[in-house]
Amino acid sequence: MSRAPVHRPQRPAVTSRLQRALSIVPIDAAVVPSGELLAWLGQPLDLHSASELADVLSTQGARGAREEPVKPVPGQGGAAETLGSCEETLLAVQRGVLGELVRSFTAAEGALLPLPRFDAPSSLDGLSAAERLRRFHAAWQREMELRIQALRRDLRAYLRRVSPALAGLAALDEALERHVMRAGEAALAIVPPLLVPRWEALLANDADAGSQDLLISELRELLLAELEQRLQPALGLVEACTAHGEGN
Repeated sequence: MSRAPVHRPQRPAVTSRLQRALSIVPIDAAVVPSGELLAWLGQPLDLHSASELADVLSTQGARGAREEPVKPVPGQGGAAETLGSCEETLLAVQRGVLGELVRSFTAAEGALLPLPRFDAPSSLDGLSAAERLRRFHAAWQREMELRIQALRRDLRAYLRRVSPALAGLAALDEALERHVMRAGEAALAIVPPLLVPRWEALLANDADAGSQDLLISELRELLLAELEQRLQPALGLVEACTAHGEGN
Protein backbone atom coordinates (compact mmCIF):
# COMPACT_ATOMS: atom_id res chain seq x y z
CA MET A 1 0.00 0.00 0.00
CA SER A 2 1.51 3.25 -1.07
CA ARG A 3 1.79 6.11 1.36
CA ALA A 4 0.00 9.35 0.55
CA PRO A 5 2.38 12.12 -0.42
CA VAL A 6 3.17 14.58 2.33
CA HIS A 7 1.66 17.99 1.71
CA ARG A 8 4.33 20.67 1.74
CA PRO A 9 3.15 24.28 1.57
CA GLN A 10 4.56 26.02 -1.47
CA ARG A 11 7.09 28.72 -0.65
CA PRO A 12 5.64 32.08 -1.62
CA ALA A 13 7.26 33.94 -4.47
CA VAL A 14 9.71 36.67 -3.54
CA THR A 15 7.80 39.63 -4.88
CA SER A 16 7.89 42.46 -2.35
CA ARG A 17 10.73 44.94 -2.10
CA LEU A 18 11.38 43.81 1.47
CA GLN A 19 11.56 40.15 0.48
CA ARG A 20 14.07 40.97 -2.25
CA ALA A 21 16.16 43.04 0.15
CA LEU A 22 16.12 40.22 2.70
CA SER A 23 17.23 37.59 0.19
CA ILE A 24 20.84 38.38 1.21
CA VAL A 25 20.20 37.51 4.88
CA PRO A 26 21.71 34.18 6.04
CA ILE A 27 18.46 32.86 7.52
CA ASP A 28 18.76 30.47 10.43
CA ALA A 29 15.42 28.67 10.80
CA ALA A 30 16.26 27.86 14.43
CA VAL A 31 16.20 31.55 15.35
CA VAL A 32 13.16 32.58 13.33
CA PRO A 33 9.86 31.40 14.85
CA SER A 34 7.50 29.48 12.56
CA GLY A 35 9.97 28.82 9.78
CA GLU A 36 11.86 30.99 7.34
CA LEU A 37 11.46 34.74 7.56
CA LEU A 38 10.86 35.07 3.83
CA ALA A 39 8.04 32.52 4.02
CA TRP A 40 6.58 34.34 7.02
CA LEU A 41 6.60 37.62 5.10
CA GLY A 42 4.81 35.89 2.25
CA GLN A 43 1.94 35.03 4.62
CA PRO A 44 1.95 37.95 7.10
CA LEU A 45 -1.64 37.69 8.33
CA ASP A 46 -1.48 34.71 10.66
CA LEU A 47 -4.69 35.59 12.48
CA HIS A 48 -4.22 34.04 15.91
CA SER A 49 -6.78 36.50 17.26
CA ALA A 50 -9.36 35.91 14.51
CA SER A 51 -12.26 35.72 16.97
CA GLU A 52 -11.55 39.17 18.37
CA LEU A 53 -11.10 40.59 14.88
CA ALA A 54 -14.45 39.07 13.88
CA ASP A 55 -16.04 40.67 16.94
CA VAL A 56 -14.67 44.04 15.87
CA LEU A 57 -16.09 43.61 12.38
CA SER A 58 -19.54 42.47 13.52
CA THR A 59 -19.81 45.16 16.18
CA GLN A 60 -18.83 47.95 13.82
CA GLY A 61 -21.07 46.57 11.08
CA ALA A 62 -24.07 46.60 13.41
CA ARG A 63 -23.29 50.15 14.52
CA GLY A 64 -22.92 51.34 10.95
CA ALA A 65 -26.32 49.93 10.04
CA ARG A 66 -28.17 51.99 12.63
CA GLU A 67 -26.07 55.12 13.16
CA GLU A 68 -26.67 58.44 11.46
CA PRO A 69 -23.95 59.83 9.17
CA VAL A 70 -21.13 61.42 11.09
CA LYS A 71 -21.22 65.22 11.05
CA PRO A 72 -18.00 67.08 10.25
CA VAL A 73 -16.08 68.38 13.23
CA PRO A 74 -16.54 72.17 13.57
CA GLY A 75 -13.81 73.98 11.69
CA GLN A 76 -13.31 71.13 9.20
CA GLY A 77 -14.67 71.16 5.66
CA GLY A 78 -16.04 67.63 5.55
CA ALA A 79 -14.91 64.63 3.51
CA ALA A 80 -12.74 66.50 0.98
CA GLU A 81 -10.77 68.30 3.66
CA THR A 82 -10.42 65.12 5.71
CA LEU A 83 -9.18 63.29 2.61
CA GLY A 84 -6.55 65.97 2.06
CA SER A 85 -5.55 65.77 5.70
CA CYS A 86 -5.11 61.99 5.49
CA GLU A 87 -2.90 62.20 2.41
CA GLU A 88 -0.91 65.12 3.76
CA THR A 89 -0.35 63.36 7.09
CA LEU A 90 0.95 60.22 5.38
CA LEU A 91 3.20 62.16 2.99
CA ALA A 92 4.60 64.31 5.79
CA VAL A 93 5.66 61.24 7.78
CA GLN A 94 7.08 59.53 4.69
CA ARG A 95 9.05 62.63 3.69
CA GLY A 96 10.31 63.05 7.23
CA VAL A 97 11.66 59.50 7.45
CA LEU A 98 13.17 59.61 3.95
CA GLY A 99 14.82 62.94 4.72
CA GLU A 100 16.40 61.58 7.90
CA LEU A 101 17.57 58.44 6.06
CA VAL A 102 19.30 60.63 3.47
CA ARG A 103 20.98 62.60 6.25
CA SER A 104 22.13 59.35 7.89
CA PHE A 105 23.70 57.93 4.74
CA THR A 106 25.28 61.20 3.54
CA ALA A 107 26.89 61.87 6.92
CA ALA A 108 25.04 65.18 7.14
CA GLU A 109 25.80 67.25 10.19
CA GLY A 110 23.18 66.86 12.90
CA ALA A 111 21.74 63.63 11.48
CA LEU A 112 19.27 62.01 13.84
CA LEU A 113 20.97 58.59 13.49
CA PRO A 114 24.39 59.02 11.87
CA LEU A 115 25.83 56.08 9.96
CA PRO A 116 28.55 54.55 12.15
CA ARG A 117 32.22 54.59 11.22
CA PHE A 118 33.84 51.45 9.83
CA ASP A 119 37.30 51.94 11.28
CA ALA A 120 38.92 50.00 14.16
CA PRO A 121 37.01 49.64 17.45
CA SER A 122 36.83 52.90 19.32
CA SER A 123 38.75 53.29 22.56
CA LEU A 124 35.55 54.78 23.96
CA ASP A 125 33.04 52.01 23.25
CA GLY A 126 35.22 49.09 22.09
CA LEU A 127 32.53 48.07 19.59
CA SER A 128 33.28 46.45 16.25
CA ALA A 129 32.02 48.05 13.06
CA ALA A 130 29.49 45.22 12.61
CA GLU A 131 28.09 45.78 16.11
CA ARG A 132 27.80 49.51 15.46
CA LEU A 133 25.86 48.70 12.28
CA ARG A 134 23.58 46.33 14.18
CA ARG A 135 22.75 49.07 16.67
CA PHE A 136 22.26 51.60 13.86
CA HIS A 137 19.85 49.28 12.03
CA ALA A 138 17.92 48.46 15.22
CA ALA A 139 17.70 52.16 16.13
CA TRP A 140 16.23 52.95 12.71
CA GLN A 141 13.71 50.13 13.12
CA ARG A 142 12.54 51.62 16.42
CA GLU A 143 12.38 55.12 14.92
CA MET A 144 10.25 53.97 11.97
CA GLU A 145 7.99 51.89 14.21
CA LEU A 146 7.30 54.82 16.56
CA ARG A 147 6.63 57.30 13.74
CA ILE A 148 4.32 54.96 11.84
CA GLN A 149 2.40 53.92 14.94
CA ALA A 150 1.74 57.62 15.60
CA LEU A 151 0.75 58.08 11.94
CA ARG A 152 -1.79 55.27 12.11
CA ARG A 153 -3.28 56.68 15.31
CA ASP A 154 -3.73 60.04 13.57
CA LEU A 155 -5.30 58.43 10.49
CA ARG A 156 -7.70 56.40 12.62
CA ALA A 157 -8.76 59.59 14.40
CA TYR A 158 -9.53 61.18 10.99
CA LEU A 159 -11.52 58.16 9.82
CA ARG A 160 -13.64 58.07 12.96
CA ARG A 161 -14.81 61.62 12.20
CA VAL A 162 -15.85 60.84 8.62
CA SER A 163 -18.41 58.01 8.72
CA PRO A 164 -19.49 54.95 10.71
CA ALA A 165 -18.07 52.66 8.00
CA LEU A 166 -14.63 54.26 8.19
CA ALA A 167 -14.86 54.26 11.98
CA GLY A 168 -15.29 50.49 11.71
CA LEU A 169 -12.18 50.28 9.52
CA ALA A 170 -10.28 52.31 12.11
CA ALA A 171 -11.32 49.85 14.81
CA LEU A 172 -10.24 46.92 12.64
CA ASP A 173 -6.88 48.55 11.93
CA GLU A 174 -6.35 49.06 15.65
CA ALA A 175 -7.08 45.38 16.32
CA LEU A 176 -4.78 44.29 13.49
CA GLU A 177 -1.97 46.47 14.83
CA ARG A 178 -2.40 45.05 18.31
CA HIS A 179 -2.65 41.36 17.41
CA VAL A 180 -0.96 40.88 14.03
CA MET A 181 1.41 43.70 13.11
CA ARG A 182 3.31 43.46 16.40
CA ALA A 183 4.36 39.97 15.31
CA GLY A 184 5.76 41.51 12.14
CA GLU A 185 7.79 44.00 14.16
CA ALA A 186 9.16 41.13 16.26
CA ALA A 187 10.20 39.26 13.11
CA LEU A 188 11.93 42.30 11.63
CA ALA A 189 13.80 42.86 14.90
CA ILE A 190 15.53 39.52 14.27
CA VAL A 191 17.09 40.78 11.04
CA PRO A 192 19.96 43.03 12.30
CA PRO A 193 21.68 40.23 14.31
CA LEU A 194 21.36 37.89 11.33
CA LEU A 195 23.19 40.41 9.14
CA VAL A 196 26.22 40.69 11.42
CA PRO A 197 28.16 37.79 9.78
CA ARG A 198 27.67 39.34 6.34
CA TRP A 199 28.80 42.74 7.56
CA GLU A 200 31.87 41.18 9.19
CA ALA A 201 32.75 39.47 5.89
CA LEU A 202 32.28 42.68 3.88
CA LEU A 203 34.43 44.63 6.34
CA ALA A 204 37.19 42.01 6.68
CA ASN A 205 40.78 43.10 6.08
CA ASP A 206 41.01 41.05 2.88
CA ALA A 207 37.71 42.37 1.46
CA ASP A 208 37.91 44.19 -1.84
CA ALA A 209 37.57 47.97 -2.10
CA GLY A 210 33.94 47.86 -3.21
CA SER A 211 32.75 45.78 -0.24
CA GLN A 212 32.05 48.77 1.99
CA ASP A 213 30.05 50.48 -0.76
CA LEU A 214 28.09 47.25 -1.28
CA LEU A 215 27.34 47.03 2.43
CA ILE A 216 26.04 50.60 2.56
CA SER A 217 23.96 50.08 -0.57
CA GLU A 218 22.38 46.89 0.81
CA LEU A 219 21.64 48.43 4.19
CA ARG A 220 20.10 51.53 2.64
CA GLU A 221 17.88 49.40 0.38
CA LEU A 222 16.82 47.22 3.32
CA LEU A 223 15.78 50.24 5.41
CA LEU A 224 13.87 51.73 2.46
CA ALA A 225 12.13 48.39 1.93
CA GLU A 226 11.24 48.19 5.62
CA LEU A 227 9.77 51.68 5.46
CA GLU A 228 7.67 50.71 2.44
CA GLN A 229 6.44 47.57 4.20
CA ARG A 230 5.59 49.39 7.44
CA LEU A 231 3.65 52.09 5.57
CA GLN A 232 1.33 49.59 3.84
CA PRO A 233 -1.41 49.59 6.52
CA ALA A 234 -1.38 53.40 6.69
CA LEU A 235 -1.58 53.58 2.90
CA GLY A 236 -4.61 51.29 3.04
CA LEU A 237 -6.34 53.69 5.44
CA VAL A 238 -5.63 56.64 3.13
CA GLU A 239 -6.93 54.70 0.11
CA ALA A 240 -10.15 53.92 2.03
CA CYS A 241 -10.48 57.61 2.81
CA THR A 242 -9.94 58.41 -0.88
CA ALA A 243 -12.58 55.89 -2.00
CA HIS A 244 -15.06 57.33 0.49
CA GLY A 245 -14.42 60.87 -0.74
CA GLU A 246 -14.91 59.86 -4.38
CA GLY A 247 -18.17 58.10 -3.52
CA ASN A 248 -19.68 61.24 -2.01
